Amino acid sequence: MTATHHFCLLHGFTQTATSWTRPLDALRALFPAATFSTPGMPGHGGGGNLPIDLDAGVRAIAEHEPPAIWIGYSMGGRYLLHLATTRPSAIQAMVLVSTTAGIDDESERAARRTSDDELASTIERDGVDAFLERWLALPMFEQLPNDEPERQARRSNTVEGLAASLRIAGTGAQRPLWKELSACRIPTLIITGSNDTKFCELGDRLADTLTLSTRVTIDHAGHAAHLEQPSTFAHAVAEWLTTQDLV
Repeated sequence: MTATHHFCLLHGFTQTATSWTRPLDALRALFPAATFSTPGMPGHGGGGNLPIDLDAGVRAIAEHEPPAIWIGYSMGGRYLLHLATTRPSAIQAMVLVSTTAGIDDESERAARRTSDDELASTIERDGVDAFLERWLALPMFEQLPNDEPERQARRSNTVEGLAASLRIAGTGAQRPLWKELSACRIPTLIITGSNDTKFCELGDRLADTLTLSTRVTIDHAGHAAHLEQPSTFAHAVAEWLTTQDLV
């Protein structure tokens, strides 16, 4: 594939730009003429000084990007959905990996805010290294490859940045976007791993909500399907883009 495009890749919670290394290598092999950016997300790595809430944070990132094919994973996908509802002209097409558009029920959202605040308090109490040990031991990450450089990069995040990210840009703080997204006309690829039951259901709901969407499930993958199977992920993106009059 030789068409020139710009891709902007938004990482997930506790990650940094380094987290995109393996999927980015796979994408570059398929799009040798493309350009790529992997900004540090608010509260993370080099993005720690950006506005940290979802709307302001993603607008600040978009100011430095040309119209692009955006790829967002988990937290990065939630930021991307806020961009889609506030500045859709910045997005030529978008790929959502293990993403939710928020919690509809107000009481459930409040409970999640409390949970996110408590999790932030554990980071402040125990520090980044101890928190990451527990975070990456969660069942949703059990299929992650043992990539020590990537884990070391996660350790470069700060207590203040991660705690603020949870409190101000966590799922509990996110306004639900489902109704707004029903009017979205951006070509969208929705990817989940088959072993991630919760986000497969959320992915199905996103596909039902977004008119111009395509749904892909990567077999034998979990929450971080793009990290677990980067080649399969990159080929899914490439095959989908060939159907969108973009390549």
